[in-house]
Amino acid sequence: MSVVFLKSAQAELDAAVDYYAGHASERVAEAFLQDALHTRQRLIKHPEIGIAVSKRLRALAFRHFPYSLIYRHSEDTISIHAIAHQRRRPGYWAGRR
Repeated sequence: MSVVFLKSAQAELDAAVDYYAGHASERVAEAFLQDALHTRQRLIKHPEIGIAVSKRLRALAFRHFPYSLIYRHSEDTISIHAIAHQRRRPGYWAGRR
């Protein structure tokens, strides 16, 4: 199964890593990135694991940080639509394609 990040989702991931590096430490930024990668791996193994947030999108929460992967899956591809903070602007990603 392949995983594709929308440009906006990749930008959100990069921005969050930069935020943690600048406001906490490089170690915290690395922990955030590892949590994101671990969440991605869980998703690859179990694409239906996330909670349905619309007819076509699902959300899977990170284990240690207040973020979720917002994604859509088909038989052979998972497309990541957002790396969404769980307490900021709920549903802002709904119109992404």
